[in-house]
Amino acid sequence: MCELHETTSPDLGRRTLIRGAGGLLLAGGLVGVTGSAAQAATSQNGWPAGSSSAVPLASLSVGAATFPAGVRRGDVHTVLGYVARRFDNEVEALVKGWCWGHSYRVISGSTSLSNHSSGTALDVNAPRHPLGASGTFSAAQRTHIRSILTACNGVVRWGGDYSGRKDEMHFEINVRPGDARLAALARRIGGGAPAPAPIAWTTVKRGANGFRTTAIQHLLRARGYSLTVDGSFGPTTESRVISFQRSKGLAADGVVGPKTWTALVVTVRQGSSGQAVVAAQKLLTHRGYTVTANGTFGSTTTTRTQAFQRSRGLTADGIVGPRTWARLTA
Repeated sequence: MCELHETTSPDLGRRTLIRGAGGLLLAGGLVGVTGSAAQAATSQNGWPAGSSSAVPLASLSVGAATFPAGVRRGDVHTVLGYVARRFDNEVEALVKGWCWGHSYRVISGSTSLSNHSSGTALDVNAPRHPLGASGTFSAAQRTHIRSILTACNGVVRWGGDYSGRKDEMHFEINVRPGDARLAALARRIGGGAPAPAPIAWTTVKRGANGFRTTAIQHLLRARGYSLTVDGSFGPTTESRVISFQRSKGLAADGVVGPKTWTALVVTVRQGSSGQAVVAAQKLLTHRGYTVTANGTFGSTTTTRTQAFQRSRGLTADGIVGPRTWARLTA
């Protein structure tokens, strides 16, 4: 989870909660640390903050990800859910275990409560976009992020826009409670972006032969399962699939259906290497976009991926995520 947010904002001004010795200091007034003071605590963006029992939270799940503890109920949930869904659909697929919601704590290196403390912030795919790193998104991805922010009309701020230390995993509500822009945005988006069409996967099972089985075998090897890549879905491949399914809590039937595909595929992009890249390269070649299956995701593989994505009406970002995997294996 990110641990730093800028402590000022053009929309929020300088009225910030500060924890001092023996109390909480707000706009020059010292408040003792009592039960009532804890209830009155506010996060950096001016929203009431507290533990999960003090903040009205609602669960939030988008794609493969669940945001632990959820986010604040009401218009905040509507808007942050909208951001998360568009991010998952347009920027990159959200990864299970890599996304965060409410967490009651101060900002690292500061005396202000994090906006996570009020349930008004999200972290997305945190390990991929670590605190302090800049340029973790491609130009195409940043264009999509800009589109999301523009649609939010200043209500949401992105940590990649911080003037100081960047926090590209982070999105937060950028207005105070009661600001009419938040309610107006929530009404306009009507509870979030339209749900993207379900990903259509092709089921593969014992007895199958060909490019889909070859991809499955490479993906199993990428997940640490030893087997020969021969394009034949025999007893060994079935056994490895069953072992993988058990490790993920899936029905261990040896059939690679939608849930198993979703858990098995690995998002790869320029700079990636290994068996999952080999699988993607072989699939691209099978689809007529010839590339050497050398396991290195370089500029040629990116170009071929983008060409394939355009041909299928997908976002041409050069990243092989779940939707691109599904179309490659259709």
